[in-house]
Amino acid sequence: MRKSIIAVLLTLSTFAAGAVELYKWVDKDGVHYSDEPAPGAEKIEVQGVPSVGATPVVEPAPAAPAAASFAGYEQFAVTEPPDNSIVRDNSGSGAVAVTVSLTPALRADLGHTVRVMLAGQTQGGSATQFSFTGIDRGTHTISAAVIDGAGSTLQTATSTFTLQRTSILQKKPTPTPAPGPAPAPRPSTP
Repeated sequence: MRKSIIAVLLTLSTFAAGAVELYKWVDKDGVHYSDEPAPGAEKIEVQGVPSVGATPVVEPAPAAPAAASFAGYEQFAVTEPPDNSIVRDNSGSGAVAVTVSLTPALRADLGHTVRVMLAGQTQGGSATQFSFTGIDRGTHTISAAVIDGAGSTLQTATSTFTLQRTSILQKKPTPTPAPGPAPAPRPSTP
């Protein structure tokens, strides 16, 4: 019975306002409703069936891809440490701070990231400052790149520097004692 009521309501909802003719009949399978006459069907007239108009679907205008408006980076460089510089680390940790600069600013909204490589270590993300530790003394080259969302390299930059670290092998100068008063002469014994 419940299915029959649902079928009637669905059928009624498809008709426009005004008089609608429906047919109802009962057989061994139960009660049936239709808009077509059937043998032994009873005619039912329904008045004032409400209709609901469809809401028009408004397609949003396609947004211009943001990448189309991006003309690239005018400038990308490793600014710290400067190229051909000397970096001193007397802490013994081999710490090196790396800074890159971009003009315009990094477009993380387009999926752009910065990747910096130094002495076998790689760091990356949307930052422009990175800290590396455990770097041995000597000359090193920093390689930096701007990577797009698809993994393609957009721009690269490098900087070479020399790291100087204190060594335990370096001898500390021995302090020279300050000259004191001259010793008194000893009496001579005959």
